[in-house]
Amino acid sequence: MSADLGSPRHLDSSGPAPYAVTVLAPLGDPEARTDLERPEAAVLEVFNAVARLTQVAGRAPTQVVPVRRKEQPVPYGARRRSVEMLDATTLEDVADALADDAPRVVHAVGWEAGVVAVAVRQSNVTPEGIANSVVVLEPLGAPGSPEWSLADHAAALVVQSETDRRSSLRHGIAAGLLHVVPPAAPRCPVDLATDGPFERGAVLAVVGDGLDGWVLDVVERILRASADVHVVFAGRAGRDSRERLHARVVRSWSPAMSARVHASALVTWPLLAQVDGVVDICTPPSVPRAALAAMSASRPVLALGDSPAADVVDHGQTGLCLTGPDPSRLAAGIGRVAGNGELLRRLGRAGRERWAGEHAPHVRAERLAAVYDEVAD
Repeated sequence: MSADLGSPRHLDSSGPAPYAVTVLAPLGDPEARTDLERPEAAVLEVFNAVARLTQVAGRAPTQVVPVRRKEQPVPYGARRRSVEMLDATTLEDVADALADDAPRVVHAVGWEAGVVAVAVRQSNVTPEGIANSVVVLEPLGAPGSPEWSLADHAAALVVQSETDRRSSLRHGIAAGLLHVVPPAAPRCPVDLATDGPFERGAVLAVVGDGLDGWVLDVVERILRASADVHVVFAGRAGRDSRERLHARVVRSWSPAMSARVHASALVTWPLLAQVDGVVDICTPPSVPRAALAAMSASRPVLALGDSPAADVVDHGQTGLCLTGPDPSRLAAGIGRVAGNGELLRRLGRAGRERWAGEHAPHVRAERLAAVYDEVAD
């Protein structure tokens, strides 16, 4: 069912014309929202902030309608998806949410949500409301993937970086449709220590979908260079580290080294509270959500290779962006930071400031509201 996130406060009628915002988003079950690598982690916090903005502007309430999927043996993010995989109650909930004649912006996050938005817009459900509504699409896949085929039905396309915008242009998307709205991470629910003595070896979390032989080579060199550093493969990297090929490599290391290697299936706030830095190995076109959460938690981000985290990290200021094919140089760069507790905390504090100014939920909400105003004008 739809969730009303705010009630309008009617102000000066000379302000912007009122319109409703309906968000279709892949919220999943509550447990999925604790995984900081998934888009669900920030959706409600961002659109709660949108709801607060609509209250101030005197507009109609903002509502979020979860887009549910049928139970299918297809992993999240798989390309073979279709409307048949959607729970039928999703279509009913969306129809109920649009059962009035209010001018409306329908913001669809992801492929399934986009399919629903287009399907309802093209249906005969509440024709008065549909006729006055526009669709804003926020694809989660790379430009050129199937979900971008819905672009012709959108008044605006939200992309999360200049890199995505340039890639979209190369795939023939009209420049006037594209709006760059940087991603957001939730606010860290606790204040984590960023000062005081550093009395132990650093603990580094490795996150992202790019775990392969060269990353393991870098990790091995880090562990070999320091007997105090521990490494946690977390989230997608944690799950991948348990695959036979990767697990065999880790077991081939000396017992003293492999004992300092750990794995976690999820990236969560309790995990970030236990680590001192995050090594991001995401590959394009992934959104570095775990890296942004680390910045919210005052943990520095060390981006390896061509990780999209380089778009959100200021090299040398809020973290490091280390590129190139030389594992020994990459390991040395991470090792220098891991061995300096004061530097880790300084980078972490600067990362928190960068998150607050560029990637906090209320900042993204303000940028989305500007997009809504433009397309609803």
